[in-house]
Amino acid sequence: FVSMAQQKVGETAAPGPSTPYQAKFPVTLKAGEYDLQTIIMDFPRGATVPNHQHGGFVLVTVLNGEMTLKEKGTERIIKTGESWTENPGYIHSVVNAGAATARVVVNILLPKGAEATTIIKQ
Repeated sequence: FVSMAQQKVGETAAPGPSTPYQAKFPVTLKAGEYDLQTIIMDFPRGATVPNHQHGGFVLVTVLNGEMTLKEKGTERIIKTGESWTENPGYIHSVVNAGAATARVVVNILLPKGAEATTIIKQ
């Protein structure tokens, strides 16, 4: 992951970083040009994104609070430090049904020219 340089003998080591959360999402890509977008979003209590899909691969990690992911007729609560993934064209919705504001970080690997998010009208 990260290679740290060796300390010289007699030097006091500075504290290193800690890793409170980590997520992994294996992806096989077609040749072409992509943009990697990172978005931090705050969801006040009750905030929602209705049924939608993305034009690329998505990895979402909840930084604070919890989010409810609705997909294929089921609901799943994702809590602080947990993640979920989405494939292109995958229809789902999310809502903060928790008691406090939720913060998420969204990473989208988007082919050039593709729409990041498309709301699905029902």
